[in-house]
Amino acid sequence: MATPVAFAGWDFTPPGDPTRNWGVSVTSGAGYDDNFNGTTTDRQAGLRLNSDIKLRMSIPLERAFVGAQYDYGIIYPRDVNLGGVNQTHILSLSANYGFSPRLTLGLSENFVQSIQPGIVLGPANAPTSEQFAGTYTYDAVGGTLNYIVAPRWTLALSGSWDIWRYQNPDLAIVNDHEDYSTTVSGLYLLDSRTTVGLNYQYSQTSYSSPGPDDASDGVSHTVYLSYVRRFNPRLSLQLNGGYTLQRSGNGGSTAAPSALGALTYNYAQDSSISLNFAQSLSEASVGISREFSAQENTSASLALNHKITTRLSTFANASYVYTSFKESVSTLSLSGQEEQLTGQVGLSYAFRDWLSGTLSYAYTRIFPTTVTAVTPYYRNQVNLGMTLTY
Repeated sequence: MATPVAFAGWDFTPPGDPTRNWGVSVTSGAGYDDNFNGTTTDRQAGLRLNSDIKLRMSIPLERAFVGAQYDYGIIYPRDVNLGGVNQTHILSLSANYGFSPRLTLGLSENFVQSIQPGIVLGPANAPTSEQFAGTYTYDAVGGTLNYIVAPRWTLALSGSWDIWRYQNPDLAIVNDHEDYSTTVSGLYLLDSRTTVGLNYQYSQTSYSSPGPDDASDGVSHTVYLSYVRRFNPRLSLQLNGGYTLQRSGNGGSTAAPSALGALTYNYAQDSSISLNFAQSLSEASVGISREFSAQENTSASLALNHKITTRLSTFANASYVYTSFKESVSTLSLSGQEEQLTGQVGLSYAFRDWLSGTLSYAYTRIFPTTVTAVTPYYRNQVNLGMTLTY
């Protein structure tokens, strides 16, 4: 039963206040896109209208915290000649509960219904691959259990389960799949700013139609060391290093080193720069899994947010991904490589605490590749939008 105390957290603070327990933002904009669908030939270009609404809420309790955010976006037109709209639904849920000062549990779910192409992000938001398969539904559920064994020792158990479903029946029979992952970690606090750890991760991919000899299915084992250092309140570093062994359903196996580096520097108020690097071995991307069963990704990304004045700020980000496809399923595809380059720059101006405008430019390019399942292309997008926040 709700009590006056429970409702006391829902204060009607001024518009744009990020500290309150609920909020609404509406964005509307227009822009130019020179390659709607990311193709090499028959490119569609023109003006597009876009709108987005976000709803967020959080409920802090004595031992628990519950949060939710819903994001609905729409872009018109889908096709230059036929019209139509592209719609995106994103629902994010999270909950944390403290059983005791030593034992805590965190749960999360992320539901997405959208249209590809789109960047797929890995650890520390490092880009790992680009996928092309039309309208899809993605649902990921995860949880983490932490137990403080001793003042300096913590044991952590985390797991995730994600489901991919495609709307087009021809795509669904090839690309529908599920991914499972479990990680066990032992973390040691060297000092108040430094943590080191030994970690083991088990991952499994299961396709609805895994192909001949179940070649698209696979499991992987990764052992890695982790290091987290907070030099000062503004500068932090995360490093992971280890090795991954992946086995495909057809008996093939691939091994490769895995690494992750993330450096973040908050050099001023509302101004930061971050640099990420990642090396990973994973199952082949959607659309690639009928030619190869695994892919090795090397990626680097840079993100900058800078507050020029009280109301004017700028942002920029860039990423580069090199992918080498492994374990050929078809005798016609003995090797394959792919390169991706993305970049974005923009300006944001806050006319009021509740009203802001953004001007941005984005560039995407997929370099020529020997893999027939991926089409090389480039894309330029310019967008101007206004956001109301309450």
